[in-house]
Amino acid sequence: MIEIEQFQVRGLSGAVHKVRFGSRTVDYWAPANPGHHVLVAHDGQNIFDKRNIGINPHQRATWELAKSAARIAELNDLTPPTVIGVYHTPYVEDNLGRVKEYTPAQFMNKREDWAPVSYGLYPENVDAFLSSLNADQHIENIVSEIVPSITQKIGQTYSPETSALLGASMGGLAAIYGVIRKPDFFHTALSFSPHWIIGGNKLAENLMNAFPEPGTHKLWMSRGTKGLDAKYEEPQDLATELIKARGYREGTDLRYRALNHGAHSNATWARYVPDALNFWLSQG
Repeated sequence: MIEIEQFQVRGLSGAVHKVRFGSRTVDYWAPANPGHHVLVAHDGQNIFDKRNIGINPHQRATWELAKSAARIAELNDLTPPTVIGVYHTPYVEDNLGRVKEYTPAQFMNKREDWAPVSYGLYPENVDAFLSSLNADQHIENIVSEIVPSITQKIGQTYSPETSALLGASMGGLAAIYGVIRKPDFFHTALSFSPHWIIGGNKLAENLMNAFPEPGTHKLWMSRGTKGLDAKYEEPQDLATELIKARGYREGTDLRYRALNHGAHSNATWARYVPDALNFWLSQG
């Protein structure tokens, strides 16, 4: 782990650290005296640092994740969680790198697993693309190198039962998939606008059936009603129905929200954050 810089975020005490693991950039923030909770977020470039955000006004906002986490932790009488934002592969290096890292590879490794219309996520040479899916390795790097290195650096003992994995869109799928792949490392999946349409109802069915047994983990899912998020309604409703049928209980170990007029944007997802974090950090 090589430290690149430290920077300040308005309203957040202490510094955010920008580090690198090989070619992978990671931002992280921790309270002065870390507690037990650790929150790992996909698309880490959108979490803390506005310098990473493009000029599109709908994407200019960050998630304000650490500020919300500190506030919600205080309401639950807890030490704020350590927040780790793991960047995806830059588009200039591989314009499909993010898709390869966040696709639930176990369930999307055949041509027929992909919806006929997948909104341009994969190229014409589908078989070559499928052979390059590397979500499993990406998750392994997070749990075996990135999180242990950071928690050791700040003197925090990692406790799987107080951990969460978060993401939006393709990252929302990756959050669910990460808990499926590493149920002994991650306790809660916080999935914002999971991008079901790459695999449709079959993908929703596969992920919900593979999610850990009820009583051991938590799952939070959401979608908006505008734009791309509106296309998620059918598979998201199916996913919610299936996970409830397995014994997950709304408000206890499951939370699903449909945000009226919510869009596929950082600004919308930031609006979800307090509710999602309260669901994770509460004792319910």
